Amino acid sequence: MSIQSFIQPWQGTAVRHIPRLAEQQYDIYDFSYAGRSAENRWNLQGEPTLYLAKEKNVALAEYARHFKVDRSASLARQIRERIVYRFDVRLEKVLNLCQPEVWQELSLSDAPNCFQNRDVARACANFIRYTTPAMAIFVPSVAFLDNVEQWCLVLFLEKLPLDVREFLPNAIADGSFRID
Repeated sequence: MSIQSFIQPWQGTAVRHIPRLAEQQYDIYDFSYAGRSAENRWNLQGEPTLYLAKEKNVALAEYARHFKVDRSASLARQIRERIVYRFDVRLEKVLNLCQPEVWQELSLSDAPNCFQNRDVARACANFIRYTTPAMAIFVPSVAFLDNVEQWCLVLFLEKLPLDVREFLPNAIADGSFRID
């Protein structure tokens, strides 16, 4: 088998959150800042990459984890409250890195725990991004490594249509969360 055989279409829903303070002036479909951070696990800084989560609990756990690991206390005070949006997602080519068969095909040892190492996660994602037609990857949430059903969806924006509504046709507000 090849890694190509694991790439499948996927339709479903996933969530994204933005700062509450920016709700009025921020377009939920504006991805111009996606991939700019040097702290992202599944992309190198500058690669246009959008992160979505399976559900609000996964988004909250991932966001809270980032504050413990990557964010300064002053920044945390500024952006604690987040508005959640639920997207309809339609993708033609997705690879699921939550599947043991895919780990085996990629010769990953100690998966999914190896994804805690940012260099391993980035190398894996970059291999997929640049050598396969996959437009996105499902990845295990690092906050829930004991349950790979709690995924994040990492979208390679340069491989997707410029009109984002072709792959994210609808977004609705779905509450909020706050980190205290």
